[in-house]
Amino acid sequence: MCNFHEQRINIKFCVKLCKSFTEIHKILQNAYGDQCLGRTQCYDWFKCFKDGRELVDDDPRSGRPSTSTDDAHVTKVNEMVRSNRRLTIREIAEDCNISVGPCHEILVEKLGMHRVAAKFVPRLISQD
Repeated sequence: MCNFHEQRINIKFCVKLCKSFTEIHKILQNAYGDQCLGRTQCYDWFKCFKDGRELVDDDPRSGRPSTSTDDAHVTKVNEMVRSNRRLTIREIAEDCNISVGPCHEILVEKLGMHRVAAKFVPRLISQD
């Protein structure tokens, strides 16, 4: 999945070389094998570049932003863990009125903590 951006760049390059869609798709299949973009996806990008598109990145998507991992929740979770390191993720999530997934994300990704012997500790302490 990580090489889709690279494949779009290659499609754009081949369009500038006036290759046909069939030629481009065969080239990508030879180069990327099972990791190749699907035929429909490849054609959509081919058409966009043929019509003059220059950007290879996806267009921004609309959608509801996550409110569970905002700064207020991060601060509250951090205070709870610092005051009682034996709390479970479920208990923290219930007290903060967020689900378990975002609570886990706050602890692991935002605060850099993980559980050691039933306590949450910063990663740097536990890696020694």
